[in-house]
Amino acid sequence: MSNKNILAAALVVSLIGCAANDYGKMSQGSGIPEAILTQNCKEITCSYDKLKERVQATANDMNGFLAMTGSETRSIQYTWVSGSNQVSIDVYSTALYGSWSFVESAEIYVGKEMVAEVSGQVDRIVGHYNNVAKEHEKIEVISGFIGVEVAKKIAEANYKTVTIRFYGKNGYRDKELPREHDLINVVNLAKSE
Repeated sequence: MSNKNILAAALVVSLIGCAANDYGKMSQGSGIPEAILTQNCKEITCSYDKLKERVQATANDMNGFLAMTGSETRSIQYTWVSGSNQVSIDVYSTALYGSWSFVESAEIYVGKEMVAEVSGQVDRIVGHYNNVAKEHEKIEVISGFIGVEVAKKIAEANYKTVTIRFYGKNGYRDKELPREHDLINVVNLAKSE
């Protein structure tokens, strides 16, 4: 099965999963009001852990159309699990030409104000092969945690004013968020507890 088919199947399954959520049951177990779950989970991925009675919500700025080609299109992703006062954040540095940047950390700016540092785990992934460039994507993902208020500041800002500065072995590289997102939905759920 090709990458395109796998990604398309994953998108369909995630959409079906979102449509199949029982918000009443999720609300009863987690304590998050059903109206807030219904309003915020429609555009993002929400799942319910029946064993621990927790809700997990994930949102990112993925371009679904481009992602169907197998390319990594995310720049930023939030994940929150009910009962936590922090949001897990992943920032993505994707390069097609040249070697790995070996990113070590990142800073997130709203305008010229640095609002967050991300310096946790770094994953390096060989991505989709580009036939034109005759290269594989080099995806580096830095993961960490930020407070809910910081997450809100980033999510509420106009995406054109948000810049991720990646630091690696060759200095730094800036990446502005390329598109709108639904990160605020994760923040709304986190603030509802």
